[in-house]
Amino acid sequence: MSTTVPVTTDTLPSNMPKLDLKGMNWAIFSVCFQVAVKAKDLWKQFNKSNPKPVSMSATSGVTTIVSPPNPVALAQWQKHKNLAKHLLTQWIPDSTALRVQHMTDIAAMWKEIVCEYTEKGTYVQTDLHTKFLES
Repeated sequence: MSTTVPVTTDTLPSNMPKLDLKGMNWAIFSVCFQVAVKAKDLWKQFNKSNPKPVSMSATSGVTTIVSPPNPVALAQWQKHKNLAKHLLTQWIPDSTALRVQHMTDIAAMWKEIVCEYTEKGTYVQTDLHTKFLES
């Protein structure tokens, strides 16, 4: 069963916060981004639950028959991948986009961003806590 994605999925809500370079808003950005992408039925690209369609092979005796992936399913998967990457790069800092743009897998890109900004967020929390105690 294939799912069609409406044309309106090429943007996220305008009230969604853009990820701050220092990670100060990482927690709320992460929640809002996941909710928005799930609403567009594209989260499967971020958690690897929608793998790329692959060729099928069957062996009969000494003969192996390889059939290419379904072209419609492959085109749909590629469209969803491109759209997910587009949505992600709209809302992250340019420097982060440049750092992860070489990754071809959306899930790997997201994992890298989560690691980086979770760490940055920890530093921000520690800094705020220190400033609070000093005041």
